Parts: sequence; structure tokens; C-alpha cells
Amino acid sequence: MSKESQGVPGRWNRRKRAIGLVVWVGFLSACAGAFVLFAVLDPEALDDAWVFPMEIGRKLAYSLGFIFLFCVGAMASALTAFMIHTGPRKGHFRGKGGKPPPHIEHSAADNPDLGMDPEQWR
Repeated sequence: MSKESQGVPGRWNRRKRAIGLVVWVGFLSACAGAFVLFAVLDPEALDDAWVFPMEIGRKLAYSLGFIFLFCVGAMASALTAFMIHTGPRKGHFRGKGGKPPPHIEHSAADNPDLGMDPEQWR
């Protein structure tokens, strides 16, 4: 194996970088979302809103809200990373490697009734 193909020592490969990015963006979005969510809502006031009487404390409500927001942010970030990594290859925007444009025919070619004179429809 040549030295060029081994990569830089200590550098993460593409998958590890994507996972790290997904976790970091999910964490930052959960921080911002929890800041906004709990600035508007008080967890103690949510006890009366439940259908079933449940006593969840303030810390548990903050933790569950943060975990929920982290999961939503991480899923959105993972979807973005997936779409970036599986997107078109280089040169695709210049027309290289793409499918040819479809052949479009007039609709009257397949349906002889469409070629009729509108006066004959009556």
C-alpha cells in the first residue's frame, strides 16, 4: 500500500466526519430549540395540560424536551448529510454523466381524437 492511499494519520474518514457533524448540529439545534421552547413554556404549567395525571418534575421535563429536540435536529442533519453524500457526482451540473433529456412528442400523435377539429366535438 502506498503512502498516498493511507491518508493523513489522525484524520477521520468521511463517515466519521459525517457522524460527528450530525451529532454536533443536532446538539446545537437542541440547545437553541430548548432555549426558545422553555423561554415560552414553563414545565410546571404543563402538569395541568396532561390528560393523565403525571407528576414530572422540572428537570425531567427539561431533559425530555432537550432529548426530543436533539433527536429531531440529528435526524434533519443526518438527512442533509445523506443527501449531500449520495447526490450527483462532480460534473453533473455541466451535463456530464446525466441522463439524456426525455423525448417529448405532441399529444395528438398518440391519440387521434386530439387532432380533430373542435367543431367535430359537438
